[in-house]
Amino acid sequence: MHMKFSIFRSCKHQARRGKCEAGAPISSASFNLCEEYANTFRTESYIEFWARVLDLTLAHGAALKPRESSAAARLPSDRLFAEHLLDPDQPTVTRILSHVRRHGHPETHVLLSDYYAETANASLLCGLLLKEIEQLRLRYRPLKATLNSLISSGQSRLSLQAIDPYLGDLSKTLGPFDSLGSSQCQFRAVQDGSANLLKRLESSRKKARAKLRCINHLKRGLAIFLIVLTASTSALGVCMALHALVAVVALPTFLSAPPWLASAGSLARVLAQFDAAAKGTYILNRELDTISRLVARLHDEVEHLLALLRLCCERHDGGRRRLTQEVVRQIRKNDASFNQQLDELEEHLYLCFMTINKARSLVMKEVLVAGRG
Repeated sequence: MHMKFSIFRSCKHQARRGKCEAGAPISSASFNLCEEYANTFRTESYIEFWARVLDLTLAHGAALKPRESSAAARLPSDRLFAEHLLDPDQPTVTRILSHVRRHGHPETHVLLSDYYAETANASLLCGLLLKEIEQLRLRYRPLKATLNSLISSGQSRLSLQAIDPYLGDLSKTLGPFDSLGSSQCQFRAVQDGSANLLKRLESSRKKARAKLRCINHLKRGLAIFLIVLTASTSALGVCMALHALVAVVALPTFLSAPPWLASAGSLARVLAQFDAAAKGTYILNRELDTISRLVARLHDEVEHLLALLRLCCERHDGGRRRLTQEVVRQIRKNDASFNQQLDELEEHLYLCFMTINKARSLVMKEVLVAGRG
C-alpha cells in the first residue's frame, strides 16, 4: 500500500513537471503504473476537474498561488464539492434520460437511472469524507503544536500542570472524530447498493446479449435459406430464375422488415450502455472497497488516540504524570503515520471522484449515441 501511494505521489509530481519519460530506467510494471497515473493527471478532464475546484474556492478572481496544503482544506462543503464536480450532473442526466426514454426500453431507463443515482451517492459520500479529513486536520493541528512546544522547551518542562487542562479540553474537542464510525455505516450502505446494481446490470447484459445472439443466428439462417432456395430454382428454367432474382434483390428489405429483426440494432446499443455501466460500477466497487479499508484503519487510529487522551483525563492516582508523558510520546511517535493515513485516504477519494466522472461520461456517451440512432 505504501509503495502504491509513493508511486502515486511521484507520478503526480512528474506529470506536473512533464518529466515522466518513456526512457526512464524503471521496471515495466512500475513504468506502466507510472504512465497510467501520469496520463490521468495530464488529461483535459483532470485539468477541468481542478479548475472547477478552484473556481469554487477562489473569491473574485484572486490570483492563483501554488500551495502544498491539502486540497480538501480549500473546499467549502462536502455537498457543494460533490454536486458541483459531478460530471455529468444529476439534473442534466435526468433531462437526457427523460428525453431518450420515449425511444428506449423501460428496463434500460430504470437501470441507467439507478446507476447514476448510485454513483451520485458515492460521490456525495466521498465529499463527506473529504470534509471529515479537513476537520480531522483542523482538530489535530493544535495538539501537534502544543506537543512540539512542550518538547522544544525541554523535557523538564513537560509537567502535568502544563498539559493536563489541554488534554481534558482536547478529549472533548476530538469527540466529532466518532463521525468516522457513521461514515463506515454509510459506506457499507453505498457498497451494498452498488453491488446490487452490478448484479442487475450483469443480468440485464446477459439477457440482451442472448437476445442479440439469437437474432443474429436467425438472420444468418434466413439468409442461407433464401440463397439455397434461389440456387435450387435455377434448374426450373428462366422463368423461375427471374423470380429468384427478384427474391435476391428484395432480400435486404425482407431481412430488415420484421420488427424482431429490426430490433437488433437497438439491442446492440442497449448492450453497449449496459457494458459501460457495468464496467464503471465494477471499478467503483473496487474503489469503495479500498476506501472502506482506509477509513476503517483511520478510524482505529483515531479511536486509539482518543483512548489515550481519555485515560489521562480519567486517571487520578500518583502515576498520572508518567502516564501523561507516555501519551505525549506515543502521539508524537504516531504523528507521521497518522498524517500518512490521512493523505492516502484523501488521494483515493480524489481518484474515486475522477473514476466516477469518467464512467458517468462514458455511459452518457452511449446513451446519446442510442438516442441519435
